[in-house]
Amino acid sequence: MDIREIIERQREAYLKQLTKFYSERTTGAKEILLELNGDEKERIFKLYRLDYYEQVDGQGKPTELGADTYLNHEPTNYKFGQLSIELNPFFWHGCDFAFKQELTDVDWLKNWTRKWIDEEDKKPTDTNGLSGVIHNVTRLTSTTNNETKFSVDFGSADVDSVVGLIETIEKQGIRELKIGFEMIG
Repeated sequence: MDIREIIERQREAYLKQLTKFYSERTTGAKEILLELNGDEKERIFKLYRLDYYEQVDGQGKPTELGADTYLNHEPTNYKFGQLSIELNPFFWHGCDFAFKQELTDVDWLKNWTRKWIDEEDKKPTDTNGLSGVIHNVTRLTSTTNNETKFSVDFGSADVDSVVGLIETIEKQGIRELKIGFEMIG
């Protein structure tokens, strides 16, 4: 399988669970955008799309899908331009990215996030009522062994969001990338 096919299958596994989750909930709002409180200084990394929100007996009830299914496969290596990628199994709603390079400029990640989180809710919903947007991105963090990591909840975004992020990472001069889950520690 090529990388795009694996990514598409991961997305399909998640969307199957998400559409079932939504079919059981009909009185609230899907994929609403929140700005979380906290120590994060960059607003873009405070943005978070909640899977579902409803009022129950006058009380707000936020609900997140606890998707537990993903496409399990052996770690697979790909070449993307000058970038070598190790693609491990991952959750669509919790995909970790790690590379052996420290970056001080995060504008590339902020710009990619702005495009795919659709802060102004301009993207039309699809036939399933999905917005086609990511749900959040964590700030880059550095480890003691010169590794940089971050995580993305791809929400209802399409495969182009992942491919676009990989292209953006490659343009930063990064040459080795690991994608998977439970790599953030």
